[in-house]
Order: sequence, then structure tokens, then C-alpha cells
Amino acid sequence: MFRSRFLVFCVAAVFALTTCTAHAGDWLGFRGDGRSFDPEAKTPAEFNFESGKNIAWRVATTGRGIGGPLVIGDQVIVTGCGGEDERDLYVESYSVADGKLRWSRPMRATGRPFTHPTSSNASPTPASDGERIFALFSSCDLVCYDLDGHLVWYRALAIDHPKTGNDISMSSSPVVVDGVVVVQLENQGDSFAAGIDASTGEILWTNARNASSNWSSPQPVTSEDGISAVAMHNGAGVELVDAKSGEVLKRFDVSGDGTASSTFASPYIIVPGQSTTAIRLSAAEAAGDEAVATIQWQSNKLRPQRCSPVASNDRIYMGRGSTLMAGSISDGSVLWTARLGKLNNVWATPVLTATGLYVVGSDGKVLVVEDQGDKGKVIAESELGESVLASPAVSGNALYFRSENGLIKVAG
Repeated sequence: MFRSRFLVFCVAAVFALTTCTAHAGDWLGFRGDGRSFDPEAKTPAEFNFESGKNIAWRVATTGRGIGGPLVIGDQVIVTGCGGEDERDLYVESYSVADGKLRWSRPMRATGRPFTHPTSSNASPTPASDGERIFALFSSCDLVCYDLDGHLVWYRALAIDHPKTGNDISMSSSPVVVDGVVVVQLENQGDSFAAGIDASTGEILWTNARNASSNWSSPQPVTSEDGISAVAMHNGAGVELVDAKSGEVLKRFDVSGDGTASSTFASPYIIVPGQSTTAIRLSAAEAAGDEAVATIQWQSNKLRPQRCSPVASNDRIYMGRGSTLMAGSISDGSVLWTARLGKLNNVWATPVLTATGLYVVGSDGKVLVVEDQGDKGKVIAESELGESVLASPAVSGNALYFRSENGLIKVAG
């Protein structure tokens, strides 16, 4: 059952994902606000690396990485790794305007850096509260910089949890909720979730998690009145956790996907799995009652493969390789299915703008799909010319793609 404090969270008439002092247009984490959706962005449908069409700039990064980029004001933030066993770690800032390197901060891994060749020690996407950058690596090194690249704090999480590690990678991305950095590190060794004070690096709470490999990321669920929670899932179930205390507010015994992350599209938490589950958050029906969090629908047809769900205001989109599906958020019905042709190993979660849905293959081919109501139509096919495994960022009317060894800005 919910605590009374969580009642305030659900009674709020409007739910919103909020960040601290963020500028309009900032992209502050994995999939932006968690939906991979920017309804105002008018991004180019067509671009090409050979002709340079709509390629504003492209630069090589110091290290290799597959975590997505952040856009904070006038800078783009990426992580990277290199050297023997990818033990050399980097957090770097590039100019939004021209792609020039603003600052680069190297460090050395303290935990297990080993990953599958298709993954990377720099596989988690960093996160930001608009004032600081929080970069987590597969080696369980968590570092905080300010926007000028000054070190604020550092946590070697593997020191406290030496059995934490996965030879494929620890790819779960951190999130920032109400002044707390939340990490979810699950593997066959020492599995845990933790809340870390964003200002000081102090560990506020630690929860034991199921000892099995899981690469999904926590999903913030934050109300305008400041009551905050995080949704975490694995194969054993879904939990809503208080971001400040770590208390489990609600648990659902439904199996979640080990790769794709949840999406919050108020008032629904969309949890991918063998069956996608929509959990509805709603207010108490009468004064004095507790708030309600119930399963609204489940669907074994509307479910993604690898990629996390993308949510607009009334629809949910699921990518399954070269197939894209659109469904109703309210009841989970499949509205249309589009065949996209041959796409090579889609790992990146698509992004949705006013132009359409951008689906990215690992070889750098990008298809743009327009939702035409009763069907999805491919309106453009473009080439980046580099391997891309990371989910892109959107800011203004531009797209930012993190290739394995570089950074590309696409803008008209």
C-alpha cells in the first residue's frame, strides 16, 4: 500500500517530469525526459554524410562510447573510453554551434571495465539536472562535474560493491530526481540500486536488487508538487521507489524486459516485457483514501525489442527491428504496424519530433516514419556513415547522434 506521502503525489491534477534549472530545449538524460519525444522540434527529415546535406558538423571524440549525448545550453556532453580494456574514461563537452571541443576530463576505471565487443565501458547515457553532469560507467565509476568541467564529487561504487560487474556491460543509465541521482546496477553478482545526493555525492540509501543481469534504466515519475518516485523493473517485477528514501512505495509482480526501459507518459507508466504493462496513477476516490496505482492494461502484441517505448501525448510507439508499431496509451490496442525494410540491428531507441519518428540502424542508416493516423509511412531514408548504437538527442531543431567514435549534429 502507498504511504500517505505518496497520496499527495498522485492527487496532483497534472503530472510532469521536471528537472532543476533546465533551459528550454535541453536534453538531460537517456531519452530526454524519458519519452524520447520533442513535439516542437522541426528536425530535417533528410541528411547525408557524403554530400553533407543537413550535416551541421561532425567531430571525432577522444574515446569510444555508445551512451547517448546530452544537450545543456550551448554544449553537448558525451562520455567515452579507451586504452587497455577501456580503462581510460572520458567526459567531454563540445560546442553546440560548431562542434569544437570545450573541455575533456580523463579518469581511470576502478571497477570491472570488461564488456562485450558490441558494448562499451561508456555505455550508460549520462544525466544532468541542468547544473551538473553525472556520468556513470560500466565499471561502476560515477563522477559529477559542473558545466565548466570542474570535478564536484566522485564515487567508486565498485569499492563498496566489489562483486558488481557484467562481462557484457553494465548499461543502465542514471537519472536525477529531486536532487537525488538514482542508479540501478543489476547483475549476477552484487546487485543494488542506490540514491546519491546530487550536491555532495553522499549515498542516501541502498536497496538490494534481484541478482540477475538487467540493463534497463530507472524511470523518474515526478509531480509538480515535489513528491518524487522512480520506477524500476526487472524480470522479477516492477517497483515504485521513493527517490529520497529508497522506500518501496508499490510493487507489481509483472515481468519487465531486461534491456528496454520504462516510459512515463502521465498518468501511465509503460513497462515493456514479454507483455507490455501500463500502470495507471490516479487520485484517491474519496477523502482519506490512499492513492491508486493499478494495472490499466497488458498487451503481448504491443511490445518492443531492445528499444525502449517512445511516448507522445496519446500514443505509444514500439520498435521491433525493422518493424514499428503504434498503440493507444489508454488501452494498449495496436493502431498500426509499419514495415520499414532492412535495418541493421536496431539498438538505439527512436526519437519523435514534429517531423516524425527517427529509427536508427547500427550501421548509421536512419529512417523517418510519419504517423498518419491510421498508418505509419516512411518519408525519408538517410545515412550517417558511422556505426550508431546510442539513442539520439534532440534540441531546438537539431538532432545529435553519438556514433561509436564521434558526434554528429544534423540541422537544417
